[in-house]
Amino acid sequence: MTGEEMERAIEFLLKSQADHQVQLDQLTAQVTETGRQLATYAETQSLFIQTVTRSLEAQDQINAAMRAADARTDERLNKLIGLFEQHIVAGH
Repeated sequence: MTGEEMERAIEFLLKSQADHQVQLDQLTAQVTETGRQLATYAETQSLFIQTVTRSLEAQDQINAAMRAADARTDERLNKLIGLFEQHIVAGH
């Protein structure tokens, strides 16, 4: 191999190394960005789960309150029906 061929080979290797370094830097930046996006996604997902959980808990409380109100309404309605039946039996 002549001196000129050796210089071209060295230039080729140095250029290849520089190209590979650029590619590696780009990949590193992409990995960093992907990691940032995943962290943001995880945080968003966590907040969403917390919101849904609070909403379901609130709905459970509303349902319990509605069942209690229904029970009171049924009790009052049964008393009213009883009074009405007594009134009819009494012939009024």
